[in-house]
Amino acid sequence: MKNKLKKSLIAICTLTLLMSMLAACSGSGNDGKSGSGKGDGGEQPDSGSKDKIKISMMYPLSGDAPKRSEAWSWMEEKFGIELDLLAVPANGYLEKVRLTVASGELPDLMVWTQYPDPELVKYVKQGAFRELDNVVVKYDNIMETPEQTFENVKINNKLYSIPRTRPLQTHATYIRKDWLDNLGLPIPKTVEEFAETAIKFTTMDPDQNGKADTFGIGVGENLLFLEQLWMAFDTGNGWRLMEDGSLMSADITPGRKEAIGWLADLYSQNVLDKDFPVTNYTQVNEKFIQGKMGILIGGGVTTYGAFVADAKKLNPSAELIMIDPPVGQTGKQGTPQSAGFYGHWVINAKVSDEKLDKIMEVLNWQATSEALDFKRRGIEGVHHNMVNGEPVITDQFKADGVINLVAHNKFNPYYTTPGASEEIAQAQLDQWKNIEQLGISNPAIAVLTPTMQEKKADLDKLAMENFIAMVIGQQSIDTFDDYVQQWLDKGGKQMTEEVNAWYKEQQQ
Repeated sequence: MKNKLKKSLIAICTLTLLMSMLAACSGSGNDGKSGSGKGDGGEQPDSGSKDKIKISMMYPLSGDAPKRSEAWSWMEEKFGIELDLLAVPANGYLEKVRLTVASGELPDLMVWTQYPDPELVKYVKQGAFRELDNVVVKYDNIMETPEQTFENVKINNKLYSIPRTRPLQTHATYIRKDWLDNLGLPIPKTVEEFAETAIKFTTMDPDQNGKADTFGIGVGENLLFLEQLWMAFDTGNGWRLMEDGSLMSADITPGRKEAIGWLADLYSQNVLDKDFPVTNYTQVNEKFIQGKMGILIGGGVTTYGAFVADAKKLNPSAELIMIDPPVGQTGKQGTPQSAGFYGHWVINAKVSDEKLDKIMEVLNWQATSEALDFKRRGIEGVHHNMVNGEPVITDQFKADGVINLVAHNKFNPYYTTPGASEEIAQAQLDQWKNIEQLGISNPAIAVLTPTMQEKKADLDKLAMENFIAMVIGQQSIDTFDDYVQQWLDKGGKQMTEEVNAWYKEQQQ
């Protein structure tokens, strides 16, 4: 694939050079500038030469929404465009995407977060989004995306999206170190030790405020924040490679039953928040920062710096650390490996070629070190000041939501929190390198079979309803086998056969 891309790039560059020479000879006044993707954004276009192109971008938001500010205007002037940034809170983003696409009123480009997703396949087949195979090769910075990541997002061997690259492993286990110290406890390592520590975090007043107001382990709706727990119980990541060489859905593995039983036991002892079935992602984060819970078995390495800063604002003595994921009874330990991206940009099929070039120019710049510095610092004298050669972030940086003005990113497997101390940055780097060795891949991450498209959503719902009912005691853990049979009968058996047929083809 790389050789083909290089040949395409050479051909395109040759054609671009020829067109520039012809334009110069004709005296048309066209300076030949385009979104060729060379360098860190290239020269700024002359915004006064024609009406500015308006570009609408929709993407998920975590943190402060970008404001129309000097930083916003700076980006518009850099590319000679008008920006309409639709930053939607991550909690409701998927629903917003569905409603937007169904309405037929699409923005020029938007981040699609669900993966793999039969809905996206359907809309691609209907011609809603641009094909990009012959487009991305013109943009050097975007082409730094690992080849496998591009392959992961292809539909019918064609590229319809641009991945927002991420490290393959992103999860971390968080724990309140100050609570451990207050109770004289060591850092837990095994699932048994995690359970013991969680019980004591619930019953022994770890924050020493004289109130019974803490939970041991943070959990959210759909059993969020337990990603590394499943690995300890050897469920596999999405699909488990069995001893006979076949694949089994993680949702029906014996390990899942054991993990659900482990959670049910802790729930019965009030170690889990009783409201977890209706507690969303953001609310779990908030409760952890507020000191309501002491362990997250599946937080994010990228959020560590913000967690530490926010927790210390509320309680200066709060100490949060990242530790190794739990080890299961059979010695299993790990963190789920992702597809290497969080969301991927799809571009409205109705955009003109001129607008497409400008969109790609913007995304290509956002995949540079220059853009990363801007995302982390904003404008000097407004969002940061240089003190002894180092940038010092001002309050205006957060107020303007500068960090969320840049929605694409440079490929970087070792993200550290903007403006964080050397200690925080080092902790994140150490964690990235640690979990690199612990990644557990999904052997069927890119598969999307007919039955999966038709029935996976219902099967996922069936699984989660049963899991939660078992955890909170509405169903006995003994009903797990009955649930498995339901899962198989409602399409799971057929889906498993299709996935295994696909997997067998990949091995040949």
